[in-house]
Amino acid sequence: MSLLLSPAAHDEPAGERLRLRWGSLLGAACLPALFCYLAVAVLLAALTAAAGADSSVAWLARVGAAGWLAAHHIPLTIDGAPLGVLPLLFTLLLGTLVARGAAGMAKRSGFHRTTDAGWVAGMIAGVHGVGGAVLALVATPATITVDPALAAVGCALIAGAAAVVGLIGPCALVPAALRQAPGWVLPGVLAGLWGLAALLIAGLATVLIAEVASAPEVVQLSGSGAGSVFGLIMLSIGYLPNAAIAGLSWLAGPGFSIGALSVSPFGVQDAAVPAVPLLAALPPGPPQSWWVMVVAVPLLVGAAVGRRCASGGDLHERLRVLGVAGVVIALGGVVLGLLAGGRLGAAAVDPVDIPAGALAVALLGATVLGGCTTTLLPPRRRAQPDDLDDAGAPAPVGDDTSAQAPAADNTRQSPAGDNPAGDNPAGDNPAGDNRVR
Repeated sequence: MSLLLSPAAHDEPAGERLRLRWGSLLGAACLPALFCYLAVAVLLAALTAAAGADSSVAWLARVGAAGWLAAHHIPLTIDGAPLGVLPLLFTLLLGTLVARGAAGMAKRSGFHRTTDAGWVAGMIAGVHGVGGAVLALVATPATITVDPALAAVGCALIAGAAAVVGLIGPCALVPAALRQAPGWVLPGVLAGLWGLAALLIAGLATVLIAEVASAPEVVQLSGSGAGSVFGLIMLSIGYLPNAAIAGLSWLAGPGFSIGALSVSPFGVQDAAVPAVPLLAALPPGPPQSWWVMVVAVPLLVGAAVGRRCASGGDLHERLRVLGVAGVVIALGGVVLGLLAGGRLGAAAVDPVDIPAGALAVALLGATVLGGCTTTLLPPRRRAQPDDLDDAGAPAPVGDDTSAQAPAADNTRQSPAGDNPAGDNPAGDNPAGDNRVR
């Protein structure tokens, strides 16, 4: 009876449950890291084989360690030249592996609490942080140096953030985080994430259109040898997310710079750039007069976000939802701008800069200006149960007096005094109807 009355009888503490499943948790933390390391090593082996270079297994293992750190977005120093502009595609693939591993482990083990998510994400972050420090200290080639402290912190942050993303669903992190928040916060966050994804798609589409328009130059920059073509194409694909963020910054107005080269819709400062196929998308020559029209793209996305915020509530609530969405998009712009840029050697192409602050301000302004034009419109009316007839179709709008007349006639009552009780004697009205005499 005491077990039945105890509220904690059927719930073990989070730490106790995790200690019972430490093996699966450790596997969920280690397997994505190991798989990423092997994938990087195989890719580097394919690149060296395509280039016809001889390399030992030990050399591939050490270069694979440097690639694993680069996938965690850890800056490297190669022969004294800093490399901070790292391909975000590999970081996205690593994050996807970690997120899926964390989500699968939580579902298999029955973890559904926020405390469980903290333990799982902490374990995954700790494993990646320790692995990053060890690889930075003992496993990288002699020509590549990495700060061990930065490697430990950076790998832990990237892996921990990806694990939290994977645990959002199984552990219901969003409802737990917004439990005390007003009801208009969550719709604003969702609308902001939707708008940020739409802006990134617009930036990626801009880059791809420019690449197609510059196809002859892309072919020329790819080289003639099979190894050169394969290596440059893989390099361009790896940096495609970085280019999408740069394309978004160009659409928003601030633009971007690669060393002395500066590009925006309002001006171009030309300079030499590396011969990489991806950079063939850079706009040549002086700016065209129609370039200023591209700033309408973020405004249109802002208008779409504003319409998503106008799904209900009064005007003040809709504006609050739009404000939250704008803040989410602005913060996303800051993070994306910081991740996509960085140092690039010590030559004339250093650094690659996407102004995160200016991008955030431009995206916030476009979201607010474009969103207000649609948020101020009447809210979208949702279908109510009363609006549907018995067959489930929308009821006709307007007055139909011919259909309503019989119903009104049936509801009329006899004059007071003729039938006070409201009954119908059998002799007066054998059919028992409600006809008024």
